[in-house]
Amino acid sequence: MLFYIWGLLLLLNSATIGFAERVELFWDIGTLNISRDGYSTWKSICVNNAVPIPPVHVTQGDVLVLNVHNSLDIPTAVHAHGIYHNYTDYYDGAEMLTECGIPPGENFTYIIDTTSQVGNFWLHSHIQSQLTDGFRTPFIIHEKVKPTTYDKDEVLYFEDWNKRAFEDTIAIVAKLKLVDIPSSYRTLFINGVNANTSKSLYFEPRKRYRLRIMSLSKSSWIKFRMPGHTMHVVDKDGVESEPMEVDGLDLGPGQRVSIIVTAHDTAESNYTYNVTLYASFIDPYPGLMPRYYSGLIEYQKNAPLKNIPVVDDSQLAWNDVINMQARNRMPLLPVDRQIVMSIKQFTPEHAIPFYSFGDYAYNRTLVPSLFTALSMGDLAFNSSVYGPQAQAHILQYGESIELLVYNYNYKDHSLHMHRDEYQVVEVGPYEDTVANNRTAVEFQKSGPSSMRCDVVTIRAYSYVKLRFRVNRGAIIFFHCHMIHNYKGLAVTFIAAPDLLQKHMKVPDEVARMCKLQSIKTSGNAAGNAGFDLTGLPPPILVNHL
Repeated sequence: MLFYIWGLLLLLNSATIGFAERVELFWDIGTLNISRDGYSTWKSICVNNAVPIPPVHVTQGDVLVLNVHNSLDIPTAVHAHGIYHNYTDYYDGAEMLTECGIPPGENFTYIIDTTSQVGNFWLHSHIQSQLTDGFRTPFIIHEKVKPTTYDKDEVLYFEDWNKRAFEDTIAIVAKLKLVDIPSSYRTLFINGVNANTSKSLYFEPRKRYRLRIMSLSKSSWIKFRMPGHTMHVVDKDGVESEPMEVDGLDLGPGQRVSIIVTAHDTAESNYTYNVTLYASFIDPYPGLMPRYYSGLIEYQKNAPLKNIPVVDDSQLAWNDVINMQARNRMPLLPVDRQIVMSIKQFTPEHAIPFYSFGDYAYNRTLVPSLFTALSMGDLAFNSSVYGPQAQAHILQYGESIELLVYNYNYKDHSLHMHRDEYQVVEVGPYEDTVANNRTAVEFQKSGPSSMRCDVVTIRAYSYVKLRFRVNRGAIIFFHCHMIHNYKGLAVTFIAAPDLLQKHMKVPDEVARMCKLQSIKTSGNAAGNAGFDLTGLPPPILVNHL
């Protein structure tokens, strides 16, 4: 009845959507005490009292109307990962950055326009550990006209799954000051179920398949192979690429690609696909890390399994983004300004480490940065009003920005940028790597048409150069897509705040979510005038490498 009444109210206001096709969903976000991995039982986040959350499919030009009721006992929010949100940043789902989140017991509607994008995206929470505890699902935007380059379209999405709720795992790890204990190791899910019980991948002879391979992982990497078949990568993170033949895929948290695979001419044999779940910063543990899985590529029931010789990973060609080329042949952007950032780590006594891209770890402010940008007039161009914990960088309209990110850390990180893509133009070891005999990537530059994406892996003891252009007013969150996001590894780009003030009007319902939680929607990071940050909690200084 709750959703029925709410739906009637939304229909009365449907004129705001225009004449686009509406895809309307009603999600009741709650928990379900269930054993999803077959080993341990705990409260998984669910939608409409069911798990896994069903993937969402729309066609380019549709408007996704996502009506959310929060049945959790803490706020929640939905982030549409990879979506541009042209002057609708308040639907980006980044709690206390672009919105205040949905309080327990309340309803909120996200309106997501798909006019300018196609490809593989996903929906997940951006609050605390909710993603890790099950709040994630694919979001596929299909082309208006089906491409003729393939016959069938399949989604394979991968998740890492903890043995217990994320906060409980973190408490154990913090107490022991270890990350390589068996209790922290994960199980792999394929399409929402334990990979050991996942369904076969059915192939018909001579058919061409588009396989959407998506890592919805939080802290693990995925390697995917189809021995005996040729794979061509044709897009990454919703951006088309020139076809690139690979032997395998190596995807960090949040990364998505499509591959084209042509089935064999006959159904005389079945094959396997292989998946490895790993994290380079976790010490190997027999049977637990890395974890190996295989699934069946079934041409014909009971057909014999083709014997394919095992080849070492080091001898294979992988989907290295630095070697990919964008299909639209967009040239390398010039550099108007370079911003240098360094990944740092600080570990307090008996605690999980804090991370940062600068002197301070990112942390929530008392007023979402979007509202500060909208309400502070000319002062919105001064990074101080956003508070040191926002790690704010002010960007001018039309600027081409180069991010030079150094990773002084022994961990790989998965770097995601909201609301846009960047060109990956260069990778290499940082200066001290060779002197200290540390393993790092080799120096490489992209080709003349660098691939664009919204997630890239930065390996331990290395650097990466990324470029993007400021083409509208926006609040852009740049962060590690692993748990390090919650421990400070993030910065905020305040892009063209004058254009935000000119073109954006925040819906009353967005402001109401803030009011219900006694969160101010104007003023600086502390909710005060000018540079008065009285009341803002002190930032966390991260001064150790």
